[in-house]
Formats: sequence, structure tokens, C-alpha cells
Amino acid sequence: MGILEVAIASLIWARRGEQPRDELYGTDIGQFLGRMVVALAVFAAVITGLQIAAAHPDDPKIVADRTVAEAN
Repeated sequence: MGILEVAIASLIWARRGEQPRDELYGTDIGQFLGRMVVALAVFAAVITGLQIAAAHPDDPKIVADRTVAEAN
């Protein structure tokens, strides 16, 4: 391909790539903030679930503390 053909192909390819970007810029800020709130709530729920699962009563440290407290 000649230089002119490469330049035209690059220009067409660049214009094709601009259209989806323009659609992303046209999104509503409320919709974006709503999605961020939902993502934050899901993240907080996952972290809370992991903390609850990690602190079960059969944890060796809790059992050791309980036996020391009962001995005194």
C-alpha cells in the first residue's frame, strides 16, 4: 500500500474508534454515581462477610482467651 492509502486507512480507523468514546462521554452523571454506589455497597458487603467469617467462635485465640478467663 502506498503512503496515501495508509494515511486514509488510518484516518478511517481513527474515526471508527472515536464513535464509542463519544457514547461514553454522553452518559448521565446520575447513572454513573448510581453504579458507583452499588459497587461500593457490594464491596462493603463482601468485606463485612469476610470479617464475620474470619471471627468464628472456634478460633484458637478466642478459645485460649476463654480458658485463661475461666481459670482466673
